[in-house]
Amino acid sequence: MLKSTLTLLLLFSLGWSKVVVYEGKGEECDTLLYAETFNLILGEEHQIDLTDLDATAICSTGPTLEISFDKAADNVTNLKVSIGFSATDTGYWSSDAMNVSYSDGTDDINLTGKFNSASAHKISKSFSFACSLPSVTSLNTSPAGKKAVVNMNMYQIQAFNVADSKFLDSYQCVNWISKGAWMGIFCGVVMIVVLTLSIMVLFSTVTPDRFETSKSKCLIIPHEH
Repeated sequence: MLKSTLTLLLLFSLGWSKVVVYEGKGEECDTLLYAETFNLILGEEHQIDLTDLDATAICSTGPTLEISFDKAADNVTNLKVSIGFSATDTGYWSSDAMNVSYSDGTDDINLTGKFNSASAHKISKSFSFACSLPSVTSLNTSPAGKKAVVNMNMYQIQAFNVADSKFLDSYQCVNWISKGAWMGIFCGVVMIVVLTLSIMVLFSTVTPDRFETSKSKCLIIPHEH
């Protein structure tokens, strides 16, 4: 009964969860972005959930993933979020800049910032990049005037070698073994070493081969007065 209930709850949650995958295709590039949380904060006026908006994506040389959205909010039109990537000659890639542009009804606003999520890692072109940690990218206009913040969580990115609109195996942003796990491994190794030495000491103990009997001479222990 409990197993059936848990299964129904899982199916219910999956039915209501939103899976958003943006695929940008171009003449010489193909990029993928999956995000469970993808929010844009424009100053103190607008907080926009981008996963609720209809979007189209393209890929331009670089490569750069460009995602265009319909009207996002009042006085926010022609919204576009771009993520740039760079690659090395040795076959590794990383994220570069993020750009957000939109029209507020009066002016065209262009904000830029450093997308640090994958820039700290050098990822092979045969891998995508996945992260379950929140990513916060701050963007500013030049000269400084307007600000924006892009929040992402539970996301996956692939900038190269996209085939059949599928992600390759992912390179994780978190280490497979955490600090706590390393501490546990170290303590376990110390305990194993101590136990091994203790067993070796026990096996090296030599028992006496002669014992005192009623017919033998008494054991005399010399001592000084």
